[in-house]
Amino acid sequence: MRLANKVAFIVGAGSGMGRAAALLFSKEGAKIVVADLNEENGKKTVGELKAQGGEAVFVHVDATSGPSCKKAVDAAVSSYGKIDVVFCCAGIAQQPKMIWELPDEEFDKVVNINFKSAWIVAKYTALELKKNHGSLILIGSTGALRPRATQGLYGAAKAANNTLTIGLAAELAPEARCNLINPGPTNTPMLPTFVQNFTQQVAEDIAAATLLKRTVEPEDIANCALFFASDESRSMTGVSVLVDCGADKARGKN
Repeated sequence: MRLANKVAFIVGAGSGMGRAAALLFSKEGAKIVVADLNEENGKKTVGELKAQGGEAVFVHVDATSGPSCKKAVDAAVSSYGKIDVVFCCAGIAQQPKMIWELPDEEFDKVVNINFKSAWIVAKYTALELKKNHGSLILIGSTGALRPRATQGLYGAAKAANNTLTIGLAAELAPEARCNLINPGPTNTPMLPTFVQNFTQQVAEDIAAATLLKRTVEPEDIANCALFFASDESRSMTGVSVLVDCGADKARGKN
C-alpha cells in the first residue's frame, strides 16, 4: 500500500475532489481525517470510508479561520498522533459576471475560500508536516493560467495558490514538500456554478473543447494527489501539475 501507516488530513473531503481523495487514500492504507465545513457531508464520507474497511474521523473546520483550523488540526493529532499528508480542496466559484457587475463583497468571499484557506491550512499544519517529513498538496486551476471572462477573480485567487506553493516548498524544506494540482473542468457539483444558464449542452461543449473530449473526474485529481502524497514523488516539491484533459493545450490546437 502506498500510504500505509500515514495519516491524511483532507480539507473539503465531504464532496468532490476531497471525497474522491479520501476514498482512494484510505484504500492505499491511510487513516483519514475528514475535515469539512459541511458536517452532514463530512460524516457521510466517514461512513463510506468505514464501510470500505478504512479508519476515519470527522473534524469540523472553517478553513478560512485560524482558530477553527488549529482546533481541527489539534483534533486530528489527538485522534491519530500525527499528520503526514495534507490535501486542501476548499474552493468556490465566483459569480459568472463581468467585474463591473460583481458586488465588492464577492472579492473577499472568493479570495478567502480559494486562497486564504490554503494559507491558513498550510500555516497550522506546516510544523506537523516538517516533523513527519510530510506532503502538502494544494489546488489551483487552469483558470489560474488562462482565466476567461467572468472568472478573472477566481483565476487570480487560484494563481495565488500557484505562487504560494513555490514559497511553501522553500519554507517546508528540507523536511517536507509542497506541490499543487491545477485541475481543468472537473465533474463536481461546483462545475455548473462557473457558467450562467448551465445545461447538458454546455457540459458537452466544455468537454468537446478539451483535447481528450471529456471533463476531468474527481478520481483523476485524487490519483494525482495520491502520487504527491506518496514517496513516489519524494524528489518533487514546488511543482504545479495540470490535470485538465488537455483543456489548456486545446487553445492552441489548429
